[in-house]
Amino acid sequence: MEYRNDSEIWVFHLKRGGGHAVLSWIAHNSDRQVFHLNNAFSKPLKARWRGEKIFRRITDPQRYGGPGRRVFNFELDPSASYRQVARMPKEVLLTNVENFRIDRIAEEPLLGSGAHQLIGHSRHRVTVLVLRDAFNNFASVRRGKRRMRNRLSRFYRTHWKAYAREYLGLTGYLPEDTIMISFNSWFSDESYRRRIAEQLGLPHSDRGLDRLSQDGGGSSFSGQEYQDLAREMDVLDRWRHFVDDDEYRSAFDEETVDLSNRIFGDITGGAITGRRP
Repeated sequence: MEYRNDSEIWVFHLKRGGGHAVLSWIAHNSDRQVFHLNNAFSKPLKARWRGEKIFRRITDPQRYGGPGRRVFNFELDPSASYRQVARMPKEVLLTNVENFRIDRIAEEPLLGSGAHQLIGHSRHRVTVLVLRDAFNNFASVRRGKRRMRNRLSRFYRTHWKAYAREYLGLTGYLPEDTIMISFNSWFSDESYRRRIAEQLGLPHSDRGLDRLSQDGGGSSFSGQEYQDLAREMDVLDRWRHFVDDDEYRSAFDEETVDLSNRIFGDITGGAITGRRP
């Protein structure tokens, strides 16, 4: 079999859930060339049989995500078209999927045999799920633009729980060997990052840890203000800004609180229980 990619890494995460911070860390810590395909299933270039056009996200950064090509550790020929990039041999193809309904993974052609037609065969494939605690994830969503805020009750209220169940192994939509990453532990614990780096086969150096991703405009609270100082952001206490906000609190039910507490501990010290007054 001819392999186009040596390694293929799929990262599933919720928006404002720390996924892009982890992606940046993976890309910067790799000692091989990395092609980053951002949010492969998003509109208008949803990957369902739009073919090689999804690789425009690598070759046309001004249109898809801001300055800088989505390549790491090597220089991509500026004249390379997205078709050429699609067919190019790759050491690492790093692909992330945001706010994808995790129960629909089996229906997505790009995650099955259809992937080979588009991205080629890969010698190794790794799947990662990144999850942030519900209290801070919901706070960052609540702080976002109106379109993002509207998703709090319409999407996050249901689907954060689906991701949490998958994280805990209560469901099995992702492969059994999926690497589960707690964003909270990844952000705050160097030894935890070292273990994750080992699982991913990365040389651990923490390069890129303080870089803010250009995707999504940076932090909901401070934008790009903390560029190169990301670890100084108070990302584990965002919930305090909305503890008395009715719309924020209404996104929680007892199951959400229970799942978050099981994975991350009681972040709020019982201030938010999910019970209705």
